[in-house]
Amino acid sequence: MASKKKKSEKQKYLEEKRRQQRKERDSLHRKKRKTRKKVITIVVSAAAVIIVAGAIVGTVVTKPLHHWIPIEETSGYSVSAAEVSFYAWQIYNAYVESASESTDATASVNLPDTSKPLSEQYYTDNMTWEDYFVDAALSYAENVLAFIQAAETENYTSETDFTASAESMLDSMDLETLPSCVKQEDAIHALEMYLKAEEFHQYKQNTLTVSAEEREAYYESDPKSMQVCSYMEFSFVYDDSDETAVQSAEAEELARELRRCTTQEEFSTWVYDYYMENTTLTEDELQSQVESLYIEGGAYTEGDEVSEWMFSESTTPGDTYLINDEENGVISVYLLLSAPERDESHTVSLRQIVLTTDKHETQQAAHDAAEKILQEWEETEEKTEQAFADLADQYTEDTSVSGGLYQDLEKSRLISVWRDWCNESNRKTGDVALLDSSSGACVVYYVGESELAGWEKTADDAVLAEKYNALQTQYLESADVQYTEWAQRWIAVRNP
Repeated sequence: MASKKKKSEKQKYLEEKRRQQRKERDSLHRKKRKTRKKVITIVVSAAAVIIVAGAIVGTVVTKPLHHWIPIEETSGYSVSAAEVSFYAWQIYNAYVESASESTDATASVNLPDTSKPLSEQYYTDNMTWEDYFVDAALSYAENVLAFIQAAETENYTSETDFTASAESMLDSMDLETLPSCVKQEDAIHALEMYLKAEEFHQYKQNTLTVSAEEREAYYESDPKSMQVCSYMEFSFVYDDSDETAVQSAEAEELARELRRCTTQEEFSTWVYDYYMENTTLTEDELQSQVESLYIEGGAYTEGDEVSEWMFSESTTPGDTYLINDEENGVISVYLLLSAPERDESHTVSLRQIVLTTDKHETQQAAHDAAEKILQEWEETEEKTEQAFADLADQYTEDTSVSGGLYQDLEKSRLISVWRDWCNESNRKTGDVALLDSSSGACVVYYVGESELAGWEKTADDAVLAEKYNALQTQYLESADVQYTEWAQRWIAVRNP
């Protein structure tokens, strides 16, 4: 994709900050903008690495400026240019690795050229890649300085040996491109403070709770986001440029005819008869196609035409809706079966040993292989979840998950065999079964069902996020992190 990526709010914010910094270079100290925490959220979710922090740095005159001039500081803690360089380097490596491994086809477009200086490449029109990673590292440091300061204020104590942990972490890192200004003591010091900040951060997160009243209040504030409905959907594809294909007029007539079906049984029967007359599907294939018409647990998507129709107060079960996508030659018919209501469903977690027809050629061969694995499981002395996970790592064809673990699966999205098995009234943790599908077979271990219903989890996640953001803002305000802008020139992201 050659076109430029649309600027996000984060990008616009960072560009504006850079412009302000250039206008205020004569200012030796100023307070960092509190909204810089936005950068942290974005970088952490994309790279999933660190919450970097700094510590008290002695102003030893014999040290280079990278080491003794504080870039950011509170009343008791500070980070030097060398330490911020270490954070910038980590963020850079994590960003490149995450984007490179992404399954998104467009992700690799927004990557710097590792063979060229970052200062000569532009992340956006007004920001270089060097500026981007430096600003991200400074934002990390600002937040962690605030958390460390808060830990001291709240008399938080820890029994962790942060120095030993930091040394162990550094030993596992590839330091080939580490900026030359970062010495071992800088990296160790920075990692120690990161670990302190992260431990306190986790401690505070674990103390946050949501009351039933808060959960209910959040639901009332935005009910659609926590509601689901069930409906039927079927589409007709047409192509007026191909005489052998279904023509638009014919597709429109068929769609109008299907719209007269106002119950699930009528809708399913009509589509079944249509397939019988116009395809050569087997009975099993026909039943599978008809079953796929039913959508349970349909969620609301703001701005989506069908979603807005289904969740409208004027729409009632039995109503139908038709959309003609002329650009793509598709006419779709929708039948609402149940009115939107709270999502009371509970997700399930499973461990699975997946065997496919791609490897075993036939479904029966996959089934036979699954039976052998099931027999090996039955002969296992200790039938623990970990034992099954080890077996999954040994045999499953899906290597994208560890121990064959699939978490928080919506039952409504499972194929019928899996859904029926999970929904059996006597289902319990530790149950194991062999389940077949058209694409192969699986040996499945039932881990368990979520404690919270779907709407409760959505509400709790939102309320907890609000509480955490408020806590973070409070810590930033209390820490009053000061910034030495002119010293930023000594921050490096990586060696060429």
